[in-house]
Amino acid sequence: MIIGAVLPWPGSDGGPSAARSTPAASDSTLKPPPSRSTPATPKVIDEPFDPTAAIPGCATVVQPRPGDVTLTSRFSSGTPSYDNPRFPWFSGPKATAMSNAVITLLPPGTTVDFASPDRSLVFQPITDYDESAPDPQGSTIASAHLTRGVERGSIFLTAQKTTTAVGPCIAGELDARRALPDGTTVDVHDTWREVDGVRTLLRTADATAPDGSRITATADDTIGATQQEHSGTVPLTVDDLARMVTDPTLRVSTPAPPGTPPPPGGCGSGSFGGADGPAVTREQATRLDAVLATIDLTGRRALPLQVADDSAASLCTTVPGGNGAPALHISITGGQPLPPQPRPDPASSGARWRQLPDGTVVQDQNYDTVIATRPSGTRVVVSTDSAAPPTSRSVLETIALTPGLGL
Repeated sequence: MIIGAVLPWPGSDGGPSAARSTPAASDSTLKPPPSRSTPATPKVIDEPFDPTAAIPGCATVVQPRPGDVTLTSRFSSGTPSYDNPRFPWFSGPKATAMSNAVITLLPPGTTVDFASPDRSLVFQPITDYDESAPDPQGSTIASAHLTRGVERGSIFLTAQKTTTAVGPCIAGELDARRALPDGTTVDVHDTWREVDGVRTLLRTADATAPDGSRITATADDTIGATQQEHSGTVPLTVDDLARMVTDPTLRVSTPAPPGTPPPPGGCGSGSFGGADGPAVTREQATRLDAVLATIDLTGRRALPLQVADDSAASLCTTVPGGNGAPALHISITGGQPLPPQPRPDPASSGARWRQLPDGTVVQDQNYDTVIATRPSGTRVVVSTDSAAPPTSRSVLETIALTPGLGL
């Protein structure tokens, strides 16, 4: 797997709001216009600040170094994992414990928008970017869109173990430094940034604990699937974020309680590249979970439906295998057209297409996948982990055609 990452601005302490800009960076007279093959450098403007102002909690204030205006990237190969021996402090249960803690720390009235697990404040596996480093700096991340009354925005958290000391107080990069009794240092910042004239509101709390934990939480006003829209409100305060980053559960030295399960695995829409259609809702998932619970699955039960990793228009779930039966994978998507009857193709002799009296189109191939598309636009895909006996085709079809299994 090839992994790409955007790194902190050069010369920064790695905080999420460490970037700075200078007027010269956007002066088009200093450089020729970009060629068609070279993207134009974005014009980045940060909130102005007084470089001579004192910062509460800082004995001295360091001036930002000129020229720190360019984002850098690194690319490396690696496989994300909850059980990398180079990160012994982290595991699937630890990720669950951290995720649960963050959700309980949200202010009253704040909800996590319905989304796939990797966008629902579930801490993700760590990727080891430098396998030769004696002190790997990989981090786990968690993110989500939040709603708090009329306020909407996003939150992004990172947690890692580090040996890097707390950096200096740099003018413009923090509003205050808080020293806690246990030796933890927390930098907070409430600011904004404009990129090509589009302003984003940002609030950050960045904590470094004596056990080597580095935990950062950033809240902003970005919304929407592409995070290109802005609400103009940030649903969390810097104090809300500071409570999160100083919670003991998130520290690298705090183990997960015994019996804590790993995070839920992701699932897909059953379509290559995802599926278009109306975004699914939490209420639809709850209703369809009840329908799935009525299906005879030989003593097994489907896991709760969740938003597909590759499509906000799809719900998906898994029925774990057992007693010799393979696992089943189910996806439900709305807003889909009825597939036309294909022309005969000798190369796909194992595929079948037929239309039921109510207009539903049923497709299957190789005995391990059945697709039922209803006239209402709901498409249900049921598949097995491995090729099953021919008699299993009817089982898959029965599940796909279950009454009430529609969006």
